[in-house]
Amino acid sequence: MRKNMAGVLILLFVMMTALTGCSGSNKLNNTAEAMNIGGVSVPLGEVNFYLRYQQTQVQGMYGPFFGEDFMNQDLMGLGTPYGVTVRDTAVDTLQEYYVVEAHAEELGVSLTEEEKSQALEAAKTFLASNDNKTLKAMSADESTVSHVLQLMALQSKVYENRAATIDTEVDQASLAQKRISYVASSIVGTTDEEGNMTELTEEEISEKRAQMETLLSEAKTSNDLNAAAEAQEMIASSMTYGKDDSTLDEAVQNAADALSDGEFSDIIETESSLYIVFMESTFDEEATETAKQNEISQRERDAYNEWYTPLFDGTEITVHDELIQTLTFDRIFSEPEEEVPDGENTELETTGEETESAEEEPVEGE
Repeated sequence: MRKNMAGVLILLFVMMTALTGCSGSNKLNNTAEAMNIGGVSVPLGEVNFYLRYQQTQVQGMYGPFFGEDFMNQDLMGLGTPYGVTVRDTAVDTLQEYYVVEAHAEELGVSLTEEEKSQALEAAKTFLASNDNKTLKAMSADESTVSHVLQLMALQSKVYENRAATIDTEVDQASLAQKRISYVASSIVGTTDEEGNMTELTEEEISEKRAQMETLLSEAKTSNDLNAAAEAQEMIASSMTYGKDDSTLDEAVQNAADALSDGEFSDIIETESSLYIVFMESTFDEEATETAKQNEISQRERDAYNEWYTPLFDGTEITVHDELIQTLTFDRIFSEPEEEVPDGENTELETTGEETESAEEEPVEGE
């Protein structure tokens, strides 16, 4: 969530050099009110632009794995296309930006004239670096792009303002992380394709115990749990945990906590599995520092939310769902395969294929 002005402009530059639209002939009424937030009208074009900004970010992450049309697939198993989730998130985020914009001055926070000028120049560069078809598909014009950039930068400044109020002192002992390796062997049985469970017999469980005894003996001899596990065609995993961690089974964590560096546990039996644990380190410095930074980040989020949430709850918001739902995902905005070398022209030709040209006259609906 935290992005300073320079970070926002860098993001836009990445987007600027990446956007290539593949669009159909549907068009938007960009000036139609998509939302009204505390009496301020949000045009559909601005929602569309911010949505396409987000679409570009996730395209690079998921496109190579799920195909170009992944936004129309139910990736999350929620019964809705993934694009709907992205769209809902974009709508929620814009609502947040507008609420922040309405109340930022109460904290004495605003954008400087220099920052506003930077946003405007970035918008101009963006417009100059994408072809007309792509810009139309994004509802991108100078005022839309620059305002979205300013909203993002202002929210970042407010977040940093609230983050600066937290107590950054952290009790490192309470966050100390240990690192273990472990091998687990399930004793719950097997499930067939129809979901029917076949429990293991006592003999089969005994065989698994014997296998783990052999593995433990070999690991203690070689002082190498990974090699011993491989010899039994099993896998040793590694993880870190803290005293308040709920990831491990209680019995496993209790056994691990009793170990010193370089020690192995006995075989630990839970209702579902047999375990062997090796204590790599009772104090993992890197993981502990990460836990510390996570704690500070959480305090920052809490400080921001304590300010923002009551303001959001007290803001009257109207969303014109029938217009929001016209923002579909027939268009693809993809990143280029190669980055532009330093010093070369940043105005890129489109690498995507335009299936049909966009026409001039906007109509309601996409």
